[in-house]
Amino acid sequence: MHYAKSRFSHLARLGLAMLAFLATPVLAANGDPVEIGARIEAFGVQSDLTMEDGDDFDSSGFGIRGDVSATVKASTRTEITIDVDAGVFDYEGDSRGTLETVGAALAVTHKLSDSVELRVRARRVENIAVLEAFSADQTSAAARLEWTQGDNRIRVEGEYREREYDTVDQGHSKGYRFSAQYNRRIGPYHWFRIDARAEKMSSDDDTRRSFDRRVVEMKYSLPVAKRLRLRPSVEYREWAYDDRVAVGDPQGDLREDSYVAPAIELAWGRDGRGPYAQASAEYRFRESNDTRYTQDGARVGIKLGYRF
Repeated sequence: MHYAKSRFSHLARLGLAMLAFLATPVLAANGDPVEIGARIEAFGVQSDLTMEDGDDFDSSGFGIRGDVSATVKASTRTEITIDVDAGVFDYEGDSRGTLETVGAALAVTHKLSDSVELRVRARRVENIAVLEAFSADQTSAAARLEWTQGDNRIRVEGEYREREYDTVDQGHSKGYRFSAQYNRRIGPYHWFRIDARAEKMSSDDDTRRSFDRRVVEMKYSLPVAKRLRLRPSVEYREWAYDDRVAVGDPQGDLREDSYVAPAIELAWGRDGRGPYAQASAEYRFRESNDTRYTQDGARVGIKLGYRF
């Protein structure tokens, strides 16, 4: 715990250093200004869930994270962005150690036309919590196509990923993720969004880590006061493992899980620079053919941050 607190203090000082750095104008080699962005964020999670069901933190704990990005125009239609991020998450209790994450990404965005944009991105991140393991390092490459017309936006993306596991039984896996999003803008901070994705990871070292997963989410953002939005949502998620037998299943089938999660989020702040805050609550109605994973559960979270 003392070590985790020292890491929190280190990242807090890093956030102040970011602020001092951003006060200095930066120019690219061609004389164009480099757009610098940064964010520092503290967050906490309280959850009835004791296992990972996704790429975010589902177990209780608290953390802090920050990121810095630099964007330069390579041409009138092309931008290059470099991102660096780091974070610490301290799990509640002594059953799991503190998770320290660091990552970097390089993205190139090119406008094919006034309404169509292509982005390619490479990313390396270490020590992330994933569905099939408590900690893994990941290298990924992705391409995203975006179409915007008036108040409508559609995104489609394909991503290839390779993972190395940090657990006692080390190993590797590789796979893909395809995603699509439709966003309808109704007004300032007022929108409706549908997200869908399908992904698969395969491991030759340990087939118990191989899985496929599908997710669909609908979310609505409603302004209720100045800089304050209410965001109800509902998500359906299902996944299946290639080589994990479901305990308690009469047929001895492989494990298959799913849940439906209605949620509500209250968000304050603006998209640009300045402070922001979010509070969220969701309840997951879960089903599984494995009797160990049939419990429903609530998850609440809070975020406090500042964008530079």
